[in-house]
Amino acid sequence: MFEAFKSWLKQSNQPQKLFDHRDEEEIHVALAHLLYHIISIDKMESSREKETFCEIMREEFELNDEQIGQLYHYVESLNSDFHNDLQTINAHLVKNPHLKMAFMQKLIHMMSLDGVSNAELDVFYDAMRVVFPELEPKSAI
Repeated sequence: MFEAFKSWLKQSNQPQKLFDHRDEEEIHVALAHLLYHIISIDKMESSREKETFCEIMREEFELNDEQIGQLYHYVESLNSDFHNDLQTINAHLVKNPHLKMAFMQKLIHMMSLDGVSNAELDVFYDAMRVVFPELEPKSAI
């Protein structure tokens, strides 16, 4: 029994991947675009933010530096609404609800690298409403 508990603790301390489909381009772009939106929303892209972007993309999808660089430059030029990205990400997280908090932690980490702006908080709250719709207050009728 104690060994099973130790094994569970060891596994829970390992970084978990949020997404099962490492080869699915749609989720790569959605996560990359959302992270880039957080990086660029304050009009100050820092090297720490870019490094964290690379780290997240490497951990989640096992992409190499060249692939990550290409993806970064691709999402830089996108003009799409990040809310669509949130919906795409959530569609994957619904299949793994225990990873929803891990996703939110990644957003918090990205936002907190250089101080949190109100615009970044707005993105976080938007993500929270999409990922955790049950937390939305019910309107009294």
